[in-house]
Amino acid sequence: MQSKPLISILLCVYNGEKYLNECIQSILEQTYKNWELILINDGSNDKSHYIIQKFLKDSRIRYFKQINIGLTKSLNKAIKLSNGKFI
Repeated sequence: MQSKPLISILLCVYNGEKYLNECIQSILEQTYKNWELILINDGSNDKSHYIIQKFLKDSRIRYFKQINIGLTKSLNKAIKLSNGKFI
């Protein structure tokens, strides 16, 4: 029996506190469980960091905090950090 491939989910956040909790919770509730979440906080100055903190007990979530470099550069960084067969 072949194991299910690892899926990398990329989430770059900049001041996304309004929907961030709901977004991460949705990922956690997926039926497919072999995934990693690469979560990049791109210099948020809202409560995004504190919302993310409460989810870090899940070892599938990898969190990186950085100064704001923009969405494109953040996504490219997330791709480089990912280990999944699919993104």
